[in-house]
Amino acid sequence: MNSKSIIDLLSEEVPRKKTPIYEVIGSFILRDFKIWWTYKFWLTLDISGSILFVATYYIFSMITTPERIQEAGYTTGGYFTFALIGIAFQRYVFFAVQSINESIREEQWNGTMETILSSATDFKTFLLGETSFFFIASSAFLLITLFTGILLGATFNATPYSILSSIVLSILLIASHMAIGILSAGIIMKTKQGNPLTWAFSWMTQLVSGVFYPLKLLPWYLEWVGRIFPLTYSLDGIRLCLQAGKDLLNPVVLYDALNLLLFTIIATPIALYLFRKGYDAARADGSLGQY
Repeated sequence: MNSKSIIDLLSEEVPRKKTPIYEVIGSFILRDFKIWWTYKFWLTLDISGSILFVATYYIFSMITTPERIQEAGYTTGGYFTFALIGIAFQRYVFFAVQSINESIREEQWNGTMETILSSATDFKTFLLGETSFFFIASSAFLLITLFTGILLGATFNATPYSILSSIVLSILLIASHMAIGILSAGIIMKTKQGNPLTWAFSWMTQLVSGVFYPLKLLPWYLEWVGRIFPLTYSLDGIRLCLQAGKDLLNPVVLYDALNLLLFTIIATPIALYLFRKGYDAARADGSLGQY
Protein backbone atom coordinates (compact mmCIF):
# COMPACT_ATOMS: atom_id res chain seq x y z
CA MET A 1 0.00 0.00 0.00
CA ASN A 2 1.53 3.32 -1.05
CA SER A 3 1.61 6.46 1.05
CA LYS A 4 -1.27 8.09 -0.86
CA SER A 5 -3.56 5.16 -0.08
CA ILE A 6 -2.60 5.32 3.59
CA ILE A 7 -3.32 9.07 3.71
CA ASP A 8 -6.68 8.58 1.97
CA LEU A 9 -7.55 5.81 4.39
CA LEU A 10 -6.68 7.89 7.44
CA SER A 11 -8.51 10.91 6.04
CA GLU A 12 -11.69 8.98 5.43
CA GLU A 13 -14.49 10.29 7.64
CA VAL A 14 -15.90 7.67 9.96
CA PRO A 15 -19.67 7.93 10.36
CA ARG A 16 -20.67 8.65 13.95
CA LYS A 17 -23.81 7.19 15.36
CA LYS A 18 -26.09 9.83 16.80
CA THR A 19 -27.33 8.63 20.18
CA PRO A 20 -30.82 9.90 21.09
CA ILE A 21 -30.74 12.69 23.68
CA TYR A 22 -32.99 10.79 26.09
CA GLU A 23 -30.49 7.89 26.15
CA VAL A 24 -27.60 10.27 26.85
CA ILE A 25 -29.46 12.00 29.67
CA GLY A 26 -30.63 8.63 31.04
CA SER A 27 -27.00 7.51 31.18
CA PHE A 28 -26.06 10.61 33.18
CA ILE A 29 -28.94 10.01 35.61
CA LEU A 30 -28.04 6.33 36.08
CA ARG A 31 -24.37 7.17 36.67
CA ASP A 32 -25.15 9.87 39.22
CA PHE A 33 -27.67 7.65 41.02
CA LYS A 34 -25.08 4.87 41.40
CA ILE A 35 -22.53 7.34 42.80
CA TRP A 36 -25.13 8.88 45.12
CA TRP A 37 -26.39 5.49 46.36
CA THR A 38 -22.84 4.28 47.06
CA TYR A 39 -22.39 6.76 49.92
CA LYS A 40 -25.35 5.72 52.08
CA PHE A 41 -23.97 7.41 55.20
CA TRP A 42 -24.01 10.82 53.53
CA LEU A 43 -27.43 10.06 52.08
CA THR A 44 -28.69 9.35 55.61
CA LEU A 45 -27.18 12.61 56.85
CA ASP A 46 -28.88 14.56 54.04
CA ILE A 47 -32.28 13.08 54.88
CA SER A 48 -31.76 13.59 58.62
CA GLY A 49 -30.66 17.17 58.00
CA SER A 50 -33.87 17.93 56.10
CA ILE A 51 -35.99 16.50 58.92
CA LEU A 52 -34.08 18.34 61.67
CA PHE A 53 -34.26 21.59 59.71
CA VAL A 54 -38.05 21.34 59.59
CA ALA A 55 -38.25 20.41 63.28
CA THR A 56 -36.18 23.48 64.20
CA TYR A 57 -38.59 25.86 62.51
CA TYR A 58 -41.54 23.97 63.94
CA ILE A 59 -40.24 24.91 67.40
CA PHE A 60 -39.64 28.49 66.26
CA SER A 61 -43.22 28.70 64.93
CA MET A 62 -44.57 27.96 68.41
CA ILE A 63 -43.40 31.40 69.58
CA THR A 64 -44.41 33.33 66.44
CA THR A 65 -47.80 34.97 65.94
CA PRO A 66 -49.67 34.18 62.68
CA GLU A 67 -51.25 37.62 62.17
CA ARG A 68 -48.52 38.89 59.85
CA ILE A 69 -48.79 35.74 57.75
CA GLN A 70 -52.53 36.19 57.31
CA GLU A 71 -52.10 39.86 56.44
CA ALA A 72 -49.83 38.79 53.56
CA GLY A 73 -52.67 36.68 52.13
CA TYR A 74 -51.56 33.23 53.29
CA THR A 75 -54.68 32.38 55.22
CA THR A 76 -54.09 28.75 56.27
CA GLY A 77 -51.41 27.05 58.32
CA GLY A 78 -49.89 29.97 60.19
CA TYR A 79 -46.18 30.61 60.40
CA PHE A 80 -45.08 26.99 60.44
CA THR A 81 -46.67 26.18 57.07
CA PHE A 82 -45.39 29.51 55.70
CA ALA A 83 -41.82 28.74 56.83
CA LEU A 84 -42.07 25.10 55.76
CA ILE A 85 -42.79 26.08 52.14
CA GLY A 86 -40.01 28.67 52.17
CA ILE A 87 -37.46 26.27 53.66
CA ALA A 88 -38.41 23.37 51.39
CA PHE A 89 -38.25 25.27 48.13
CA GLN A 90 -35.26 27.46 49.01
CA ARG A 91 -33.16 24.41 49.93
CA TYR A 92 -34.52 22.69 46.84
CA VAL A 93 -33.24 25.32 44.43
CA PHE A 94 -29.99 25.84 46.35
CA PHE A 95 -29.02 22.15 46.21
CA ALA A 96 -30.18 21.86 42.60
CA VAL A 97 -28.16 24.93 41.52
CA GLN A 98 -25.13 23.90 43.58
CA SER A 99 -25.22 20.46 41.96
CA ILE A 100 -24.39 21.99 38.58
CA ASN A 101 -21.18 23.44 40.02
CA GLU A 102 -20.29 20.19 41.76
CA SER A 103 -20.92 18.17 38.59
CA ILE A 104 -18.60 20.38 36.55
CA ARG A 105 -15.89 20.21 39.21
CA GLU A 106 -16.22 16.42 39.49
CA GLU A 107 -15.83 16.00 35.73
CA GLN A 108 -12.69 18.15 35.91
CA TRP A 109 -11.29 16.23 38.89
CA ASN A 110 -11.92 12.90 37.18
CA GLY A 111 -10.40 14.11 33.93
CA THR A 112 -13.56 13.27 31.96
CA MET A 113 -14.62 16.79 30.98
CA GLU A 114 -12.66 16.91 27.73
CA THR A 115 -13.65 13.35 26.81
CA ILE A 116 -17.37 14.07 27.14
CA LEU A 117 -17.33 17.43 25.39
CA SER A 118 -15.12 16.07 22.62
CA SER A 119 -17.75 13.44 21.81
CA ALA A 120 -20.94 13.91 19.81
CA THR A 121 -22.63 15.24 22.98
CA ASP A 122 -23.12 19.01 22.66
CA PHE A 123 -22.71 21.21 25.72
CA LYS A 124 -26.48 21.82 26.14
CA THR A 125 -27.16 18.09 26.35
CA PHE A 126 -24.16 17.77 28.68
CA LEU A 127 -25.59 20.40 31.05
CA LEU A 128 -29.05 18.83 30.99
CA GLY A 129 -27.62 15.39 31.66
CA GLU A 130 -25.39 16.61 34.49
CA THR A 131 -28.28 18.27 36.32
CA SER A 132 -31.22 15.93 35.70
CA PHE A 133 -30.48 13.46 38.49
CA PHE A 134 -29.83 16.19 41.04
CA PHE A 135 -33.19 17.79 40.31
CA ILE A 136 -34.80 14.37 40.77
CA ALA A 137 -32.95 13.83 44.07
CA SER A 138 -33.72 17.38 45.23
CA SER A 139 -37.39 16.80 44.42
CA ALA A 140 -37.32 13.72 46.65
CA PHE A 141 -35.85 15.78 49.52
CA LEU A 142 -38.49 18.44 48.87
CA LEU A 143 -41.25 15.84 49.33
CA ILE A 144 -39.54 14.48 52.47
CA THR A 145 -39.42 18.00 53.91
CA LEU A 146 -43.09 18.70 53.16
CA PHE A 147 -44.17 15.29 54.47
CA THR A 148 -42.21 15.85 57.70
CA GLY A 149 -43.93 19.21 58.09
CA ILE A 150 -47.35 17.60 57.64
CA LEU A 151 -46.53 15.04 60.34
CA LEU A 152 -45.62 17.93 62.66
CA GLY A 153 -48.95 19.67 62.02
CA ALA A 154 -48.54 21.83 58.90
CA THR A 155 -51.93 22.42 57.26
CA PHE A 156 -52.75 23.42 53.70
CA ASN A 157 -55.78 24.82 51.91
CA ALA A 158 -55.41 23.32 48.45
CA THR A 159 -57.72 22.28 45.63
CA PRO A 160 -56.87 20.15 42.57
CA TYR A 161 -56.52 23.36 40.54
CA SER A 162 -54.29 25.04 43.12
CA ILE A 163 -52.09 21.93 43.37
CA LEU A 164 -51.77 21.84 39.57
CA SER A 165 -50.92 25.55 39.61
CA SER A 166 -48.24 24.99 42.26
CA ILE A 167 -46.71 22.26 40.06
CA VAL A 168 -46.59 24.70 37.13
CA LEU A 169 -44.94 27.29 39.39
CA SER A 170 -42.44 24.66 40.57
CA ILE A 171 -41.50 23.87 36.96
CA LEU A 172 -40.99 27.58 36.30
CA LEU A 173 -38.96 27.73 39.51
CA ILE A 174 -36.66 24.99 38.22
CA ALA A 175 -36.33 26.57 34.78
CA SER A 176 -35.51 30.02 36.17
CA HIS A 177 -32.87 28.69 38.57
CA MET A 178 -31.29 26.47 35.93
CA ALA A 179 -30.13 29.69 34.30
CA ILE A 180 -28.42 30.76 37.54
CA GLY A 181 -26.74 27.36 37.84
CA ILE A 182 -25.54 27.41 34.22
CA LEU A 183 -24.12 30.91 34.72
CA SER A 184 -22.21 29.71 37.78
CA ALA A 185 -20.99 26.66 35.86
CA GLY A 186 -19.66 28.91 33.11
CA ILE A 187 -17.58 30.77 35.70
CA ILE A 188 -16.28 27.48 37.13
CA MET A 189 -15.32 26.31 33.64
CA LYS A 190 -12.81 29.15 33.38
CA THR A 191 -11.89 30.17 36.93
CA LYS A 192 -12.30 26.70 38.57
CA GLN A 193 -14.05 28.44 41.49
CA GLY A 194 -17.77 29.30 41.28
CA ASN A 195 -19.14 28.43 44.69
CA PRO A 196 -18.97 32.03 46.01
CA LEU A 197 -21.62 32.96 43.43
CA THR A 198 -23.88 30.14 44.59
CA TRP A 199 -23.27 31.02 48.24
CA ALA A 200 -24.06 34.71 47.65
CA PHE A 201 -27.21 33.74 45.75
CA SER A 202 -28.36 31.47 48.60
CA TRP A 203 -27.66 34.12 51.26
CA MET A 204 -29.43 36.89 49.35
CA THR A 205 -32.51 34.79 48.64
CA GLN A 206 -32.80 33.85 52.32
CA LEU A 207 -32.59 37.53 53.23
CA VAL A 208 -34.91 39.18 50.70
CA SER A 209 -37.03 36.51 48.96
CA GLY A 210 -39.50 35.89 51.76
CA VAL A 211 -38.13 32.51 52.82
CA PHE A 212 -38.62 33.05 56.57
CA TYR A 213 -40.93 36.07 56.71
CA PRO A 214 -43.36 37.95 54.44
CA LEU A 215 -41.61 40.32 52.05
CA LYS A 216 -43.67 43.28 53.24
CA LEU A 217 -41.96 43.13 56.64
CA LEU A 218 -38.73 44.33 55.01
CA PRO A 219 -37.81 47.98 54.40
CA TRP A 220 -39.06 49.14 51.01
CA TYR A 221 -35.59 49.14 49.44
CA LEU A 222 -34.92 45.51 50.45
CA GLU A 223 -38.39 44.55 49.26
CA TRP A 224 -37.50 45.91 45.81
CA VAL A 225 -34.21 44.01 45.85
CA GLY A 226 -36.18 40.85 46.62
CA ARG A 227 -38.25 41.34 43.49
CA ILE A 228 -35.14 40.76 41.37
CA PHE A 229 -34.92 37.11 42.44
CA PRO A 230 -37.19 34.47 40.86
CA LEU A 231 -37.53 32.64 44.19
CA THR A 232 -39.56 35.60 45.49
CA TYR A 233 -42.30 35.05 42.91
CA SER A 234 -42.09 31.27 43.23
CA LEU A 235 -42.64 31.28 46.98
CA ASP A 236 -45.42 33.84 46.81
CA GLY A 237 -47.31 31.96 44.10
CA ILE A 238 -46.83 28.52 45.67
CA ARG A 239 -47.91 29.79 49.10
CA LEU A 240 -51.03 31.40 47.67
CA CYS A 241 -51.84 28.10 45.97
CA LEU A 242 -51.19 25.85 48.96
CA GLN A 243 -52.18 28.15 51.84
CA ALA A 244 -55.03 30.13 50.29
CA GLY A 245 -56.38 27.69 47.68
CA LYS A 246 -55.75 30.09 44.78
CA ASP A 247 -54.67 29.05 41.27
CA LEU A 248 -53.33 30.52 38.05
CA LEU A 249 -56.67 32.18 37.34
CA ASN A 250 -55.98 34.47 40.28
CA PRO A 251 -54.32 37.72 39.05
CA VAL A 252 -51.61 37.67 41.75
CA VAL A 253 -50.63 34.03 41.08
CA LEU A 254 -50.69 34.65 37.32
CA TYR A 255 -48.49 37.73 37.84
CA ASP A 256 -45.97 35.59 39.75
CA ALA A 257 -45.97 32.94 37.00
CA LEU A 258 -45.48 35.53 34.24
CA ASN A 259 -42.53 37.06 36.10
CA LEU A 260 -40.91 33.63 36.40
CA LEU A 261 -41.50 32.97 32.71
CA LEU A 262 -40.07 36.37 31.75
CA PHE A 263 -36.98 35.81 33.91
CA THR A 264 -36.42 32.38 32.32
CA ILE A 265 -36.81 33.68 28.77
CA ILE A 266 -34.32 36.49 29.37
CA ALA A 267 -31.80 34.75 31.63
CA THR A 268 -31.46 31.35 29.92
CA PRO A 269 -29.95 32.55 26.59
CA ILE A 270 -27.60 34.86 28.50
CA ALA A 271 -26.50 32.03 30.81
CA LEU A 272 -25.95 29.62 27.91
CA TYR A 273 -23.95 32.27 26.04
CA LEU A 274 -21.70 32.95 29.05
CA PHE A 275 -21.27 29.22 29.69
CA ARG A 276 -20.24 28.80 26.06
CA LYS A 277 -17.77 31.69 26.40
CA GLY A 278 -16.24 30.11 29.51
CA TYR A 279 -16.10 26.72 27.78
CA ASP A 280 -14.45 28.18 24.64
CA ALA A 281 -11.95 30.18 26.72
CA ALA A 282 -10.99 27.11 28.77
CA ARG A 283 -10.67 25.01 25.62
CA ALA A 284 -8.55 27.68 23.90
CA ASP A 285 -6.00 27.90 26.69
CA GLY A 286 -5.99 24.14 27.32
CA SER A 287 -7.42 24.34 30.85
CA LEU A 288 -10.73 22.57 30.19
CA GLY A 289 -9.75 19.49 32.13
CA GLN A 290 -7.71 21.27 34.80
CA TYR A 291 -8.94 21.64 38.40
